[in-house]
Amino acid sequence: MNLRLKILLTLIAVFSLYVVIDAAIQQLVVFPQFVSLEQREATQNLQRCHQAIERDIEHLDFFVHDCASWDDLHQFVVDPKRQLGAEEYVDSMFQDTNLNLLAVIDNEGKVVHRSFRKEGSSKSLDSSIFPTANWPLTHPLLKRGDASVAPKDAAIGGLLMTEYGPIQVAARPILRTGGLSPRHGTLIMGRFLDAKVVKSIADQISVAFTVKPLTGEERPAKNAAVSDSKQRDVPVSITEIDEERLAVESMLLDISGQPILRTHAMVYRNISQTGRVAMRYALGSLLVAAFVVLTILLVLLQNIVISPLTHLSDRASHIGETGDLSVRVNVRRSDEFGNLARHFNGMVDNLADTQSRLIELSRRAGMSDVATGVLHNVGNVMTNVNVLSSSMSNRLERSKLLGLKKSVDLLRAHEHQMNDFLVSDPRGQKLPNYICQVTDHLEIEHLEILEQLQSMSANLQHAGQILEAQQKLATGAQVIESVRPKKLISDAIGMLQASLDGHDVKVKVQCENLPEVRLDRGKVIQVLVNLIANAKDAIKDYDAKNREILIEVTLSDTQELCIEVVDHGCGISSENLEKIFSSGFTTKPLGHGHGLHYCANAARQMKGSLTVQSQGVGLGSSFILSLPNNSVSEAV
Repeated sequence: MNLRLKILLTLIAVFSLYVVIDAAIQQLVVFPQFVSLEQREATQNLQRCHQAIERDIEHLDFFVHDCASWDDLHQFVVDPKRQLGAEEYVDSMFQDTNLNLLAVIDNEGKVVHRSFRKEGSSKSLDSSIFPTANWPLTHPLLKRGDASVAPKDAAIGGLLMTEYGPIQVAARPILRTGGLSPRHGTLIMGRFLDAKVVKSIADQISVAFTVKPLTGEERPAKNAAVSDSKQRDVPVSITEIDEERLAVESMLLDISGQPILRTHAMVYRNISQTGRVAMRYALGSLLVAAFVVLTILLVLLQNIVISPLTHLSDRASHIGETGDLSVRVNVRRSDEFGNLARHFNGMVDNLADTQSRLIELSRRAGMSDVATGVLHNVGNVMTNVNVLSSSMSNRLERSKLLGLKKSVDLLRAHEHQMNDFLVSDPRGQKLPNYICQVTDHLEIEHLEILEQLQSMSANLQHAGQILEAQQKLATGAQVIESVRPKKLISDAIGMLQASLDGHDVKVKVQCENLPEVRLDRGKVIQVLVNLIANAKDAIKDYDAKNREILIEVTLSDTQELCIEVVDHGCGISSENLEKIFSSGFTTKPLGHGHGLHYCANAARQMKGSLTVQSQGVGLGSSFILSLPNNSVSEAV
């Protein structure tokens, strides 16, 4: 994924997260505020309905207050002679004011006048709440109330539930004009709270609501009634019908504080709908703003960051892929990218100079390493050649050939008396047997010298192979051939046989009848010659019984050839184990430190490995050469 796509995805993720958080805040914090405001307004609307009903009762109370202070009504109660005429007057007032209840009760609870009927009907209604003869003095409309309140200010009003439905009632004491005492009864007026009145109130306050009497199960116990005005507030229930309407319900209390009516108002959810639209517009504007900001940021990042960085990355990739150190970054700016480009070009210049010097040093080091390897391997061969040459020289010096020449000279001197010499002369009698012994000895000596010459020839041939292998290594070529592991070990031992015999070192080989393997024979023999020579040097100063080298050859399940060279000689310390294969490291007084280094490199070149194990100084060592079995010939 390139940098441009990463930045784009990151910006989109950031803006998406911001939009999601903003939407969540609007949905969880802002929109609930609209809903809460809407519910408060719905509650206030229903409370306005209750207040409108209370104002209607107050208007009725004002009218009752005015009527209760008329002298004619006072005389109607106290002067029986005027009752008949006054009753006709009261009847006409009842009809003109659209009342459903008008009652005049004296101080003893006796009904002076009672009119209770429905609108448009002349039939009087019977009611247990409004009796026709006597009212109990405990009637809620006849209670005197607080004695400290002036009679003219004493008022009782509210709702009562009758057999014919809820009614708004108001009661005032009957006084003389000006509200002068004494009190001579109570004037009570009432108006049914029917659908017509409810509709009229709803039209006035522009809130559609209905009232419904509570059933017996819905009414609380009578002892639950309260009279404190602060406690007469009833809870409001709000129910969501759908996204457009709310249902608001509450209850109205009668004069005694008992719930008698359930009020229900349907309120349209204008606030929440307006809030929802506003939130949509806000979210839409946020998305548009996010898109604009994202586009501007991408354009700025493309021009300021991505383009120069892409150019720098392309140049660096080109240098890494092709190795062309002539490439330079062309960013002419005064900011950090310009500074980076200048430093990058300077770094490439330094790298090109370093590469040139490194090539020269590598060429010289390579020449030195090749020469060191050749000299070391050829040195091992020449050591064996010198041993063989010295052995043959000693044999020739001790040869019986001189005695044979003397015997021949003696025979030549008695050439004419050969028979008498061989029969009569004691020297002649011994001469034939001596010649036979010398001949047998010379024959054995001839065979031994011939073997040593063959071994010398093999060593010289191996020296030629070493030089040839180094030439092939220089050109990257190698020869893979099929060889038997046992023959491979035998050839390596043969290269060092003279040196091994000279130090009385025995080699024990444990090699099963393994099948042929494919590998670079010449290079493997060089490694083995170095390992066996090192093992010989490690044990040559020990007792004769410990001067033995064990070579164990196995073939793993993965067809990997493992050759282990084990000795019980001087061993290797733990600190030297880590640097035993380093170039120039040696523990020998006259060593050069190139043999094991060459062996490790050769094993790696053959895609194998060379490892060492040792328990410590004086406990011997074990070198393990692991080589893959090449299944395909790669002769070049």
